[in-house]
Amino acid sequence: MICKNLKSIFLPGLLIVSFSLSAQQNKDTAKSTLIKHKILLVPFKPTMLMSDIGKAVNKSTNLSYNKIVEAFRYRMDLAIYNTLKLNYSTVSLFQTPQKGDTTLSYIYSAVSYKYDLVQSHDSLGESHAEFDPKQQKEHFMHNGQLQVPIDYSKRFMNVSAASTSPNLLPYLNKKYNTDIFVFINELDIKNVSNNATEDLNQSNFRREATVHYTILNLQNHYLTKGILTTYFPYSVNDPKIIGEQYFTIIAHSMMKELIRGLQKADGVKPKSPTINHKSTVTKAK
Repeated sequence: MICKNLKSIFLPGLLIVSFSLSAQQNKDTAKSTLIKHKILLVPFKPTMLMSDIGKAVNKSTNLSYNKIVEAFRYRMDLAIYNTLKLNYSTVSLFQTPQKGDTTLSYIYSAVSYKYDLVQSHDSLGESHAEFDPKQQKEHFMHNGQLQVPIDYSKRFMNVSAASTSPNLLPYLNKKYNTDIFVFINELDIKNVSNNATEDLNQSNFRREATVHYTILNLQNHYLTKGILTTYFPYSVNDPKIIGEQYFTIIAHSMMKELIRGLQKADGVKPKSPTINHKSTVTKAK
């Protein structure tokens, strides 16, 4: 009788302990998956800001052109840094600069820039032979008129280090112990129509922010690359507000693309990425 009572008392307890251990193991597994990579974040060069709203920002903040550029560099870098570090150990060369450190200058001089074709998830494997650079140089006659092929494909600013400086990523890996390298190559901010009339008066347009980015692993393989875009109201001209409310949207999209790229590189079938906190997407009015 005593043994029977002990069994009835301890068996549920054993089940509870077993469940707790299993939950902890799952948590530890997820945690180890998230922290196995360390990221180095490289901000865009000051010359790689293309903005239509400089005058509006100056009027709103009294910042000079150079200060506006630095404000957008800082805010974009901060938004991505704060997002990536939720899931990965992340080093920013812009948020915690070391006096006399010339690493950024070295990186900018070591990489090469070029416009490449944007490939969406839906267009992977799609043929773009009609946009072949060789064909683009070919002129031909049709009905007595000179014809020049026109490239309507969407392109983005990409970076490469493999051919120009093959030792760059190993150097950065040794210095910062990082194995993932996030390059922000260009930021474009422009006014776009909010409807089909193309009448760009104050009540009828919004701002479009587009980031060109490249993410490489230590083996110099592309994990993901392309452009990410969000919109914000024409009335918002403070880089701090733009960064906190709208660059953050881009940062969360970049996190998803990074996770998808890592899954593919690891031979895991890509699925909906999980990020450590919920994000709210704010639509521009």
